[in-house]
Amino acid sequence: MQFLMSLALRMGRTLGELRNTLSVGELMMWAEYDRENPISDVRADIRNAQLVSAIYGSQGVKVGIDEATLQWSSSEEEADEGDPFAGLEAAFMAASK
Repeated sequence: MQFLMSLALRMGRTLGELRNTLSVGELMMWAEYDRENPISDVRADIRNAQLVSAIYGSQGVKVGIDEATLQWSSSEEEADEGDPFAGLEAAFMAASK
């Protein structure tokens, strides 16, 4: 679901518009592109974590990128939330086969 939301934001569309205008093949191409070049803000978070790690490292403190990456929510919180669209991406992928 996160991928679809990020794609909609980047394209300036709603989820409904994506659903009505994107073919399954195009969605799969976007998903593959996202694997190589993340569409979401994850890339910026990783870049910032690299900077934090480098700055701390220059001062003699070892901070790994995993430790410096922002944690927006815990996995426990994500498990508790019921995502009504959880199977949407899987359905698109299954429909393309």
